[in-house]
Amino acid sequence: MHLSRAVQLAMLGEVPHTLRFLYVSLIDQQLNFHAVFTDDASEDHIESAHRVLTEIMTHCPAHLSVNEKIELDSAQPWKIGLGEHLMYLRYGELSPA
Repeated sequence: MHLSRAVQLAMLGEVPHTLRFLYVSLIDQQLNFHAVFTDDASEDHIESAHRVLTEIMTHCPAHLSVNEKIELDSAQPWKIGLGEHLMYLRYGELSPA
């Protein structure tokens, strides 16, 4: 399974303008999913993240544990650690404030 390909396919049509960044990794039978939205994200926007996660899971092995984290935080820095496992970054996030 190619996780990055599965993520990109799952995101087709599911990227609201409030999604800032998305990290996804599969490590030791654990799928980690961390999506961060702007503070004004609607419930529909949050639901799109759940649909993306569900679609990703269809490409993963069975009996996988899932660590899901969805946040609303317009100020959180996009780079987590060294930025590994970053699957989506909103255009402009690299620009200085």
